[in-house]
This record gives sequence, structure tokens and C-alpha cells, in this order.
Amino acid sequence: MTSRDAPEYTRLDICKRFVASVKHSTLLELDVLEAGQDSVRVRMPYQDKLVGNPDTGVTHGGAIFALMDQAGGLANACLIFPDFEITPTIDMRVDHLRAPRPGHAVVCEAHCYRLSQHVAFVRMSVFEESTDEEPASDDLLATGLATYMRMKLPGVSKVVN
Repeated sequence: MTSRDAPEYTRLDICKRFVASVKHSTLLELDVLEAGQDSVRVRMPYQDKLVGNPDTGVTHGGAIFALMDQAGGLANACLIFPDFEITPTIDMRVDHLRAPRPGHAVVCEAHCYRLSQHVAFVRMSVFEESTDEEPASDDLLATGLATYMRMKLPGVSKVVN
């Protein structure tokens, strides 16, 4: 690959641009922390508006599900990079293992472990982020498996400005 062929953007740049373009991801305040060759780490801060039960202060499981789905799609983008495809979710299974403690952000790690011609396969794990006052628990909050359809866009193969 020559410098002329090198992508203008990094995987992290592309992931951050994509998150910024998705309304629910901006409302969830998702932040892409890392983007590797086939994986991402995405953070969702604790927000009162995402609490499912005001008596407990626990972040709603639906918000965690949305975080995981977005991170899964971003992991696909990392593996496909520098090419670009739309990858809508075909199927997603999430096991909510425990609730995050109130006041704690959550971090999703997603890994695209296989690409077939038409489907991308992703594993996801969600952990609680530590705070200055309290260390995070090493216990998983949720795990997930998802499949995404690979949809090539006619006339688009590389990321463009």
C-alpha cells in the first residue's frame, strides 16, 4: 500500500463519525474509546434520563442493549475498514447478568470474530466503569451475540469525506 492508497481516516475516526450521525447514539452519549482491527470499546455514561426504575437508580436494560448493538455494528466497521458497508442487525441475543450500580458508566467491548460473504458475527461484553470513589466490579453486566447483514452500497467501497 502506498501513502497515496492509505486511508484518510483511522478506524477510531470512522467509528466516532458514525456514532455522531446516529440520533439514539448521541442521545445515549456514546463515546468510542478504542477501535482496533476487529473490535471496539464504547462507553455510555450514567444518566438520570436512562434510569429504568427511579427507586433503584439503575440504568435501563434497553439502554444497555442499544449500546451493545451499536458497538457490534462498529466492530463490523473496524474489520471491514477501509471499505464501508451498511450492516443492519439480523439477530441479537443478550444475557443481562446483573444490573449496573447507580452512578456508574458502562463500557461495551465488541469483537467481530467472523465475516462471511453476507453476514458478520459479533461477541459483546459489558462491564461497569470505576469511579474515583468506587472501583468497578470485575463481574460482567451483560454478554451478547449478534449477527449483522453485510449490505454493500452500489458505487461505494471506501469511506469518503
